[in-house]
Amino acid sequence: MSGLPNYPILNAVMEGLPPDDLKAMQGQRLVNMVNYVYEGAPFWKKKFDEAGVKPKHIKGIDDLAKIPFCTKAELQADQDANPPFGSYACSRQSTWARLLSTSGTTGRPLRRVFSHRDWGYILDRFQRKPFMGPGEISIILGPVDGLMGPTAAMEAGARMGAIMVPAGLLDSKSKLRLIQEMKPVAISGTASYLLRLLEVAAEMGIDATTLGLRSVGSVGEPGGALEATRKRLEDGWNARIADGFGLTEIFPLGGNCPGNRDLHIAPDMAITEIVDPESGEQLPPGEAGEVVFSNIVGDTQPLLRFRSRDISKITAGEACPACGHTGPRLAGSIIGRVDDMIWFRGANIFPSAIEAAVRGIDALGHEFQIEISGKQALPEMTVRLESAGKVSPKAGEKLRRQAAAAIKDAIRVNANVELSAPGTLPRDDSGGKVRRVLDRRAKALGG
Repeated sequence: MSGLPNYPILNAVMEGLPPDDLKAMQGQRLVNMVNYVYEGAPFWKKKFDEAGVKPKHIKGIDDLAKIPFCTKAELQADQDANPPFGSYACSRQSTWARLLSTSGTTGRPLRRVFSHRDWGYILDRFQRKPFMGPGEISIILGPVDGLMGPTAAMEAGARMGAIMVPAGLLDSKSKLRLIQEMKPVAISGTASYLLRLLEVAAEMGIDATTLGLRSVGSVGEPGGALEATRKRLEDGWNARIADGFGLTEIFPLGGNCPGNRDLHIAPDMAITEIVDPESGEQLPPGEAGEVVFSNIVGDTQPLLRFRSRDISKITAGEACPACGHTGPRLAGSIIGRVDDMIWFRGANIFPSAIEAAVRGIDALGHEFQIEISGKQALPEMTVRLESAGKVSPKAGEKLRRQAAAAIKDAIRVNANVELSAPGTLPRDDSGGKVRRVLDRRAKALGG
C-alpha cells in the first residue's frame, strides 16, 4: 500500500494561506487521502463502493459532498466487528506511538491510535505559535490518562520547554494549594471545573485573582466561549481564557486567538463543513448546523466527513482581523451538541442557551441543573439554580423571577425555576465533563 506524502505541519505559513492556495492544497490532500483509505482500509472501501463512488470521482474539494458521511456509531460497530482497532486503521502497528480513547458520554469509547508521524504532526501544530517558554509551569487539572487533549497538551508544552504538571488525581483543595506554591503561568480544565475551583478557593480563603496566572485553558465543553461564563472565568482567575478545540477521532484542531473567540481550525489538517443535522445537506457560511470534519493528513485512522455532532456556524472565509488566520473559523465557538439538544414543546433548546442566561446574573451561583419531566407530549422543564450568597426570602423570590425571565427570553418557552441556597446542587470535583440535563420523560411515558 502506498503511503501519504509528508506534510510541513510545523510551517506557520499554513495559518495565513490565500484562499485559492488554501483550496488547492486541501483539494490535493483530499485526493491523496481518498486514494489512501480506499486502498488501505476495508471500512472505507466498502463505504465508497456502497455509495457508488470511486477515487477517480474525487478530483478536489468541490467533490467533497460525493464522499459518504462517517459516524461514531459506525466506528464503534466496526471496532466491535474488527477488534481492537477496527478495519478503518490504515497504517502498520509497528509505526504506532500512542493508544488513547474517546472521552464522550455516548456509547463505548473508541480506541484511537496515532502513528509516530501523526503524533508528531499534532505536536508540530501546537508548536506553530508557542504559548509557553522554557521553565514556565503549566498545571493540567483534569484527568490525563488515555485522553488525547490533555496528553497532547502535556507533550506539546514539554516540547516548548515548559514544566508540565498533571494534577488530575489530586482533590480540589490540593490542586489550589499546588497552584499557590508552584505559581504556574497557565492552568487548564473544563469550564465547569474551573468555576468549581473558584468556589473551593473562596471556601479556603484564597483570592484566585492574585495567583498570577497568564492563561486559563477551557477545554472539553463549550462553556468557555459563552460570554457570561467566559466573564466569570476571566474575572475569577484574572487571566485570559484560551478556548481549545479538537476531536479525538480527528486531531486537536485549534482554538481561539487573544483577539477573537472564534475557534480557528487548522485548514491544512482538516476540511470543515457545516451540514443540516437532519438532511446532511451542506449549509452556507453563517448558518448553524452540524460540524463535519475530514482528516486530510493522518495516516493511522483517518476519517472523511466525520459527523462531530457539534453545532456551530462557519465563517465566510475572511481572515481573522486579530491574527490573520485565513482558514475556517467556528463563529462564537460551539453552540451545543446534537446529542444534548432538548426537544421541548416544539422547540430545539441547547443547554448552553440556559447557561448563558443564568450565568449572566451575578447574584446567581455557578451551578445549575435542568430537568425535563412529565409526559412526552406535554413535558415540564425545571431549572434549578443557586444564589451566589445568602439572601432573604423576599430577595430570593425577586432573584428567582429575574432568572425565570432571563431563561424565557433565551429559549422562548416557560420553565419552572427553583432557587436554593449556595452549595445545594451536586458538585463534580473529578475535573471531567459535566452533564447537567436530567431527562426523566422516558420514565413518564405511560403516565
